[in-house]
Amino acid sequence: MGSGFVVLVVLFVLAGIGLVVYSFVQAAKRREAMAAYAGSRGWRYEAEQPLLVDRFDGPPFGIGHGRSATNAVYGQHDGREFVSFDYEYKTTSGSGKDRRTTTHTFSVVALSMGVSLPSLRVDPENFVERVIGRVTNTDIELELEDFNRAFTVSCPDRKFASDVLHPQMMEFLLQHREVGWRFERDSMLMVSGTRRSVAEIDATLALMDQISDRIPDFVWRQVRGES
Repeated sequence: MGSGFVVLVVLFVLAGIGLVVYSFVQAAKRREAMAAYAGSRGWRYEAEQPLLVDRFDGPPFGIGHGRSATNAVYGQHDGREFVSFDYEYKTTSGSGKDRRTTTHTFSVVALSMGVSLPSLRVDPENFVERVIGRVTNTDIELELEDFNRAFTVSCPDRKFASDVLHPQMMEFLLQHREVGWRFERDSMLMVSGTRRSVAEIDATLALMDQISDRIPDFVWRQVRGES
């Protein structure tokens, strides 16, 4: 075995150790940042919260293995309860020497709506989703074609979707084409495929407020059983 090969092996091992150490340090910094964020607002922080792993349905929840919910911040925003947390799961592919495990990470913000709502999902459109939506008849078409091209809308109640996504709401959402959101049970969720910073959590909550504030009063009365 040549000395060059030995050096390469040593460098490879050191690089692996360095990556582990870097990940550990970054995770510790994020925990400190989230704890400080919660503390500065008088909110509650939990480094790990297993109850959030199965709290919600739909992607990315219920997928893969090794699921975890960390860096949970519980608080109030504009009179509504919310929770922000990091979520991850793992998937494994291949076998034997080719076996590989991939970790999928997300940032979740869930804002309480104070009442149970029909399921409604609004996702940024792409070609694959559009084709699947057409085939399965789950992509609801609304009256604004620009919106139809920009987003995929899924809802078992087409009237509810139409009532929530009125023309002014669609025009507003077209200003935020990269943002997906959904109603699930009593909450509005926004899920990101990257870790949100403290500033991004605040911005997300503000956007969720703007969306919920644009829902017509008659919709809120209907879901509360007042009409």
